[in-house]
Amino acid sequence: MAQSDRTTALNRMHMAVKELTGQLVLISGHPPEGLQDLKSAVDDVRLRLWAVLMEATSSGERDFGERFRLRRAAEILQGILGDAAAGRLRLSSKEAAELGVVARELGRRVTGAQ
Repeated sequence: MAQSDRTTALNRMHMAVKELTGQLVLISGHPPEGLQDLKSAVDDVRLRLWAVLMEATSSGERDFGERFRLRRAAEILQGILGDAAAGRLRLSSKEAAELGVVARELGRRVTGAQ
């Protein structure tokens, strides 16, 4: 794909994301069927974008990116803990159990790396 074609494609995607953001404001409080599937697809795209960006960066930028990802993950986990403590989030689902497994493994690796 030529550079101009890639730029055009990225511009179209950017516009689509802006439009989606506007639509989400309109449906706030009344999520339609399939919204969770859309969220999963957007999450997947975000992770793929992140991977592409990480491949294209220097090691200094990569170090920044790694620290950013870890900081963001810590923020998310702190939010989950806070929501669970406040009773806004139940930790009895299959997904919560999967998170527990991953968090324990990550904790072992972090502890072992120090």
